[in-house]
Amino acid sequence: MAPLLQALQGRANLPKIETIQNGPISGLLAFGSLLLVSSVIVVVLIANILERWLLRKVYGEVYMNLERPENEKRRRSFTYYHVGAIVMFALLCIGIYPVMRFLVGSAGLATPVVQGHRLRIGDMLFTVSQTYCAYYVFELCYRTQFASPLSIAHHIGLLAITQTSLSLFGNFVQHPEATIEFYMCMVWGAFDVVVELPIYVSMIVWRARRSDHYLLSNIAFGCFGWVLLGAALETSVTIYLLHRSWDRWGRVWRVVTPLIFSLWITTQLYGASRLYAMAKSERRKSNKGSKQTGVVEPISELPGSANEIATPGQEEEPKPKVV
Repeated sequence: MAPLLQALQGRANLPKIETIQNGPISGLLAFGSLLLVSSVIVVVLIANILERWLLRKVYGEVYMNLERPENEKRRRSFTYYHVGAIVMFALLCIGIYPVMRFLVGSAGLATPVVQGHRLRIGDMLFTVSQTYCAYYVFELCYRTQFASPLSIAHHIGLLAITQTSLSLFGNFVQHPEATIEFYMCMVWGAFDVVVELPIYVSMIVWRARRSDHYLLSNIAFGCFGWVLLGAALETSVTIYLLHRSWDRWGRVWRVVTPLIFSLWITTQLYGASRLYAMAKSERRKSNKGSKQTGVVEPISELPGSANEIATPGQEEEPKPKVV
């Protein structure tokens, strides 16, 4: 009896990625395309409600100024920051329970959300994953030529790795890495939502309070520190989990997974550097007591963390036109 208890105790002390069993994710897998398309439609409807009515009603003159033809890029960014904040907040509220139970709790993908009910943890995680992807599909299409190449590359990589991890469950017996790859995607997605939600809210304030340079410099410095902290923690957790589960990965995934994550973190660090530049610029304006009129255009759009997820880059004063 004692050896059995010792074995169980040792297993309990192992990180979950070492012990989690490979298996099916959800009976909804066959309806994945329907879930993704439905989620995209919902996000598009949210964007339309914001653009056609809500933003104008809430922000008044600020938004009407953004509706001018020359402010199209700023108007779009203002809109998708709101859409992003709404979607990320919804994902945080809906996904925190199943995600945390799956990542650090005792639940597996087949565990009922509520004992005695048919809804499984895997069902909720699958739905959350498709909704998460739907937002980035929308953003890629909505931003069009206004998105930076790094942002586009980040979003494509995010969509590719998430959808690939879900597709592995189509034949999980042939793909023993299916569950642990999905586990890593959940880890990265959790960091992404937690880091990006404050960034989106901060960038909304950035657009609405352009004349308060002291406030904006503090916001940008805070976002810079937040992104760096998130990147450091995410890197540490990822290295630890990959190290502890290395024997469970196939040869291809031992290359692909670290490579994808390296690109992911690179976009975070680049975004942090632009936030720092924004903070320094606003602090200089605050120290000089300069006043700025109107809304200025970012030099570049930043990828966020897991990415961008898109944050605006450094801003500059409008340059006078030479006649």
